[in-house]
Amino acid sequence: MDKIAIERTLMDYAAAWRLNQAAALPPFWDAAHFAFYKAEEVTRFFTGFADTLAYWQQNQGLHDDIRLRLGPITVAPVADGVAMAMFDMAWDIRFAEEAKLASGQDFHHRGKAMGGFNHVLAMLRHSDSGWKLIGWSETPDAAITYLTQLYYRTAAEDFRPV
Repeated sequence: MDKIAIERTLMDYAAAWRLNQAAALPPFWDAAHFAFYKAEEVTRFFTGFADTLAYWQQNQGLHDDIRLRLGPITVAPVADGVAMAMFDMAWDIRFAEEAKLASGQDFHHRGKAMGGFNHVLAMLRHSDSGWKLIGWSETPDAAITYLTQLYYRTAAEDFRPV
């Protein structure tokens, strides 16, 4: 298991999100061995790659810009050629001014920006073309924990205890 190659794959995947093009994401995935995908804002796991691709295509029309920051990354072997990666993910999204839902209705976050923090559990499989994702799940903290950490993070640097 090559931790550096897995980290590089994940960082390149985060950079691909910045392109805001659904077509930039599938090359990082092994669709033939796809297991699951769970975004924080989606209420279910996708267990088919086609559903995940449709979700990414919908996002492409909603987002104006997206930035993911990953780390630190911990990697654990699961089986021969399969590894799990666990890491924190800070995200920023700016929604397009003209964003519309698939129904044609105006997207309620259009023209706004937001950000947050998740913990990610990713499953990767080694192939002839390197490490490819086969699973992804984003987990936010419980509301009370998340809000407390938000208050800690937003305190001015020079006001924090030493």
